[in-house]
Amino acid sequence: MGVDVLLMQVHRKGTSPKHHHRSVLDSVPDYSDIFAELCENSGKPMLSRVDRYGSLLLTSLDMPQFIAEVDGLRSSVESAEQAAILDEIGGLARRCGEGGNLELHLEGD
Repeated sequence: MGVDVLLMQVHRKGTSPKHHHRSVLDSVPDYSDIFAELCENSGKPMLSRVDRYGSLLLTSLDMPQFIAEVDGLRSSVESAEQAAILDEIGGLARRCGEGGNLELHLEGD
């Protein structure tokens, strides 16, 4: 069970969350469960909250910590496949951090 990472744009009509619409801008699928396993074994506070069976929504305000944890994890992996998925997820996180109307959704199976 992998954890797919989706960069979402939030379109707000008014102040009620009922009127918010989200659209996917980009995604990183976790077909081989690489990201899910890295998160489970990371020992890092935010990455440890990632649930391969649930969902986690992060806003642009969460990105400094998330990026730091992903980058820290990236420096310790040995497999090129692990490094590649962390690079892609880090790229989505950086984009999310640049826009207040963006969210990062971590979706388990």
